[in-house]
Amino acid sequence: MSKKIAFICSVESYKLTDAHMFKDLCLVPILLGEYLGYDVTILTTEMNETLLKQTFPTVTFHHIPFEADYVANMNAYLIEHAQEIDIAFAIGPYPSYLSILKTYKKFNPNGKIYMKLDVNRFWLSRLKTYPYFTELLKLCDVLTSESESIQKSIQQFLNLDIKHIPNGFYEFFPTDPVSFSEKKNRILTVGRLDAPEKQILLAVKAFLAAELTDWEYRLVGPMSEDFSKELHTLLEGSPFASKVTVLGPIYDKVQLEDEYRQAKIFCLTSLVECYAHVFAEAAKNGCYIVTTDVDGAADITHHQRFGTIHPTHDWESVGRTLQQVTKQDALLAETCAHLQAFARAELNWKHIVQKVADYLKE
Repeated sequence: MSKKIAFICSVESYKLTDAHMFKDLCLVPILLGEYLGYDVTILTTEMNETLLKQTFPTVTFHHIPFEADYVANMNAYLIEHAQEIDIAFAIGPYPSYLSILKTYKKFNPNGKIYMKLDVNRFWLSRLKTYPYFTELLKLCDVLTSESESIQKSIQQFLNLDIKHIPNGFYEFFPTDPVSFSEKKNRILTVGRLDAPEKQILLAVKAFLAAELTDWEYRLVGPMSEDFSKELHTLLEGSPFASKVTVLGPIYDKVQLEDEYRQAKIFCLTSLVECYAHVFAEAAKNGCYIVTTDVDGAADITHHQRFGTIHPTHDWESVGRTLQQVTKQDALLAETCAHLQAFARAELNWKHIVQKVADYLKE
């Protein structure tokens, strides 16, 4: 019988969207299974099984009812099936995992738990006050943190062995390295444009203040009608409004890849991130990164060698950086060459899971 990896969803993440399928929480167990030749099962209440079968046909979905008591239902499943699961994958130190992973270990003491922490600095400061946090982490056989700062903070707090595994990119199709000559005078942002924590209006305000006559700011991602009105109000009357292009969500992977390839600068102005997946996408495509001081920013910019980090509310500072960096083609060209070489060598999910397999001693 072949070995098995199970992605065990917590009650806090029982509903997987289509977007989740192409992010770390699904990609890591799926690609780890591919690398090791293990069967992969996703245990949760809700996901698009049709899309799953189209994209990853060998992965199995097992429905865990949410009704009545999700944790009790998951525990009942594990009492019966824990011995069939060689590696239990969990993401985020959520309270519901304590009971679930205790059940897994009780009924399969030889099974291994891999937890991808997915923690930002603000959540970690709260977690340190919760007694369950220490107990939960000590249950796990392998713990990984996306950013070095979080890794060191937890190590100092609990004296546990935390591995550093950044978030990466997934290639849906092979791509050649990007030549700087391919790029245009474009600044790019990709994400949920209307999410308050993304502070997109701050980024637009900074771009308008920079007064870049021969640059374009392109926004990719969904937004609500109310947010669209706010954005229109901000742009109204600005002589640089025509330089802001709102593309909306791009679901076609080739088209989205092309947006990254043509951009010289990637801009992220979030209040909080763990280690944004768009960082790896931008780095892989040689974009200079202008970002706020979120977790992962120092890692991806190599401590500002390939980017600039700003306080989270300081749009004036972001604007000044855009003014300055857009005039420095030599810096942008160097970044295009060196940052993408690093990303393509170190941040491809298919390469990253090999390190996880080593840590698991599988």
